[in-house]
Parts: sequence; C-alpha cells; structure tokens
Amino acid sequence: MDLSTSSKPTLHVFNQEGGWHWGITVERAAGGMKVVAYSDEGFDSEEEAREDGEHVLRSEDWRSRQSFSRSERRQGYP
Repeated sequence: MDLSTSSKPTLHVFNQEGGWHWGITVERAAGGMKVVAYSDEGFDSEEEAREDGEHVLRSEDWRSRQSFSRSERRQGYP
C-alpha cells in the first residue's frame, strides 16, 4: 500500500494489559483497516497516550516507521 495516497489516518486510543496505548490506522484499498503505527509501551493515562499519538500523527512520522517508544518523545527526539 502506498501510504502517501492512502485514506486519512485515524488515531485509536485503548487500554491493554494495564496501560494506555495508541494506534494509527488507514483503510486498505481492498477493504478493512491496516495498522501503520503504534505505541509499544503503555501510558499511565488515556490523555498521555492520546497526546503522544496525536504528536506522531501531526508529525507524520508514522509514514516512515511503525513502532514508537514513549520515551523517544519525552527525551526530545523527533
């Protein structure tokens, strides 16, 4: 799938295994959704997870990578 021409990405925030996570999906051309990026560590709150996911969504870093550690943004990495 060419992510530059795919549908508008959607941010999802959810609780899993005691932590809050985010994922970004796009629609597949053949139907259904494809996860294109996700947080690999849980957050303490839904708000923290949403803020981090929105940052990745706005920066469009999800176009070049799939997995994001929550410590990356907190330490000032792009």
